[in-house]
Amino acid sequence: MLEGEFRRRILEKAFEKKSRVILAFDEHGEDAVNKLIVLCESLKEHVVGVKIGLPTMLSSGLQGLSRLIKRFKEDYVFIADVKMADVSHVNSLISRLLYETGFDAIISHGFIGYEGGLEGVFHEAERLGKGVIIVVSMSHPGSKDFIDPVSDRLVQIALKYMADGVVAPATRLRIVEEVRKTVGSSLLILTPGVGAQGAPYGAGLSAGADFEIIGRSITSSLNPVEKALEVKMEHGRILGQRAC
Repeated sequence: MLEGEFRRRILEKAFEKKSRVILAFDEHGEDAVNKLIVLCESLKEHVVGVKIGLPTMLSSGLQGLSRLIKRFKEDYVFIADVKMADVSHVNSLISRLLYETGFDAIISHGFIGYEGGLEGVFHEAERLGKGVIIVVSMSHPGSKDFIDPVSDRLVQIALKYMADGVVAPATRLRIVEEVRKTVGSSLLILTPGVGAQGAPYGAGLSAGADFEIIGRSITSSLNPVEKALEVKMEHGRILGQRAC
């Protein structure tokens, strides 16, 4: 896969909005989509992408999300956080449904390997001009048991098959730093675990990440715009230091 539309667009949004914030949204229930619409309207100037999780997809349905994505497609990139981990033909079907819903990229686990696993995701992404992001570590402690010991091999899979980026957590900055040393500028690094899970704003960027994924700190805030601006200010300070 060559550098895709997803990577181009998210970097353009980052430049236009002077932002490295990706909003994570995992809420469920009848009002989930309406809440997300309100957030998308208010955060247009401050957030580059929206990562939507399975709780929202399952409770709202892909049709409702398709309408939302179509409405805001010029304002954000949309990432489907399904952490794909099935065999190839199932991954292909799921990927097709999500990409046709309007998602610009899909997050998939790397531990399933390429042959008979990830190849279904990559084939659909290449066919439809969409993005693939590979999980190489997760933000919860249990990731240390099985995923983290092979994170370097998962990074190599992402590099070999030209994924757009990887997910590595701000809760374990050593992994983020090692990934950046390995991939250089070849892959985007997206870091979750910021805010509600304990890592301070900017921790991921300080370790070499390109974007921080932030959910509950913004979505549960009484003033999401004010919170997003607070994060942007800290990001700007850190990126200024990185440039020196």
